[in-house]
Amino acid sequence: MTREEAFAKCTPDSYVEFYGGRWLVVPFAQVEQPPFFVCAPQAVRRSRYV
Repeated sequence: MTREEAFAKCTPDSYVEFYGGRWLVVPFAQVEQPPFFVCAPQAVRRSRYV
């Protein structure tokens, strides 16, 4: 795939990278927060003994 072909096939959720002598269209990885970073009112509880 040429550089022009790679950019023509590139979608808004991907990017073009030259790797190993080839042009690649690489999709962005979906980012997920670990559960301990998610804040929810019901998840935050105070201990009665503090």
